[in-house]
Amino acid sequence: MSTKYQNQFILFCTGILLVALGGIIIVFNETIFMPLFFLVAIAFFIDGLSHLIRFFIHKQKDWKLLQDSSIKVFVGLIIYYLPTVPIHLVMMIFGGYTAIKGFAKIIAYRTLRKSHLAGWYQLLVSGIFLLTIGFLLLFSPFFHLNQTLNTFGLYFLMYGIVNLYFFLLNFLERTKIDDFKRKIRITLPIFVEAFLPKMVLKETNNFLKTSSDPSSISEFVDKKNDLVPNLEIFIHVTEKSFGAIGHMDLYFDGEIISYGNYDEASYRLFDTMGDGVLMTSSKEDYIPFCIKYSQKTLFGFGIILTDEQVVKVRNAISELKSTATPWRSELELALMDNPNINPNDYSDYASDVSKEIAASFYKFKNEPFKSYFVLTTNCVLLADTILGPSGIDLLKLNGILSPGTYLHYLRQELKKTDSNVISYEIYN
Repeated sequence: MSTKYQNQFILFCTGILLVALGGIIIVFNETIFMPLFFLVAIAFFIDGLSHLIRFFIHKQKDWKLLQDSSIKVFVGLIIYYLPTVPIHLVMMIFGGYTAIKGFAKIIAYRTLRKSHLAGWYQLLVSGIFLLTIGFLLLFSPFFHLNQTLNTFGLYFLMYGIVNLYFFLLNFLERTKIDDFKRKIRITLPIFVEAFLPKMVLKETNNFLKTSSDPSSISEFVDKKNDLVPNLEIFIHVTEKSFGAIGHMDLYFDGEIISYGNYDEASYRLFDTMGDGVLMTSSKEDYIPFCIKYSQKTLFGFGIILTDEQVVKVRNAISELKSTATPWRSELELALMDNPNINPNDYSDYASDVSKEIAASFYKFKNEPFKSYFVLTTNCVLLADTILGPSGIDLLKLNGILSPGTYLHYLRQELKKTDSNVISYEIYN
């Protein structure tokens, strides 16, 4: 079965299951609560015991197995004896996640509405719905369990209906199907995707030794064949702070293409919003700078494109650049006024880039990339806009855009013999 039909089948099945689950929760409500949590408690308990047995069977003791066993048995006992505690905790966590998704959609709505772009009303409606559901679940401990479960069921019911709606779009004309394909992706849950780069980093550190010399690059290379990729995708990740969620860049036609919140003077909303800035530089300069400046690890994936795809990607980049104008860092502006200033007096990121490597900066004249927002109009959205013609189009219908989405997808594609992801490199 082709990937296209697999996605359609999965979309149909998940839609039916979500509608059924939502309906069951609303109709049966508390009558399914205790049996369900009894089964969940038993599952945790059995899984914990299996880890404990494996710990004693293995000759070389894996203390992580013992740790996992203890946690799972403990969680199982809590769920069994105090079922209302975990249900409210789960509801609150899920409510917080849903509210964040709704907030992200409201921010995206504001951007599109301000620029008179199409699609703003869908963002407004879905944003209000998600915010409402999110806040109701966040305050679930103050409501009766019956009301909380109805809210939970309504979310699944609506989510399933939306999935089925987009499944039905497959039977419309080709132009609408092509548009639909870029909207639907079956991916990992966002809370897994968000921290996937850090998980992969920990996995990588088990076999990759970090160089003590910042000017050198410790490199791991895995290739399917001897072909030279004509496009590369870089996922950046660090151990701490927002760097654990990751950042994403492209390398095409001898040029690094990076988009981010690089103008610190425009920071808003706890530095999560600002003016979107496009940066270009050489790969040879950029990778060592990233490793030195932020102690990053970069995961690079090589993509082989057809001649037609190369032309389309090139055109997408040209179209983006045509809507941007040159911008200068604070250091560059200061040097224009006084060439004798001390560069070390300027410590913002764009100025640090200007000190170390040859780079060009641009700001966009129009939305959506004129304004940067960490959850929506971010590095992933810009990269995905460029990558659409390559067949790698991972924009999700109801999710937050995360580099982890791409990292998970690219690692899976690398394992396939017939995919256009042909190489994997780690820079540390």
